Amino acid sequence: MTWDPETYREKREKVLGVRKRGISFGSLSAIVSLVILMGFAFVSVPGAVSYIQTRHLDDAIYKLTENTVFKGSLVAQIRQLDGVSAAKQDTHGTRLVVTFDRRTAGPDTFSSLFRQKNLDATLLNRVSHRQRKNTLETEKESSETL
Repeated sequence: MTWDPETYREKREKVLGVRKRGISFGSLSAIVSLVILMGFAFVSVPGAVSYIQTRHLDDAIYKLTENTVFKGSLVAQIRQLDGVSAAKQDTHGTRLVVTFDRRTAGPDTFSSLFRQKNLDATLLNRVSHRQRKNTLETEKESSETL
């Protein structure tokens, strides 16, 4: 009869003090690296998705030369144009902010619509949508500190 090491394995482990406790180092390192990767994804993915959604958007800010209020029907017409994602008036209604996709629309489109309606509107600023959002956030923070 040959000696079988598996028969006395438990006895040997008990004598040598070999005990299996907890999880192995490989499993622990896999869990830690997974947690680090998930944290990185949690931080970076929303910013990347936000950038992809707004990368082609620009904002054009218009004001009527007579300092009159933009009519609601005109704002609704601008919202219906191709490539326009939003058209909002400021708190007093004298300025109009049009958010549009620069690949399909532009300030010329809006200027022609103003000319058709016999309105003398001035383009105050054309800026990237992300830049305008950042400017609004910094202005909000600075007004809160005052």
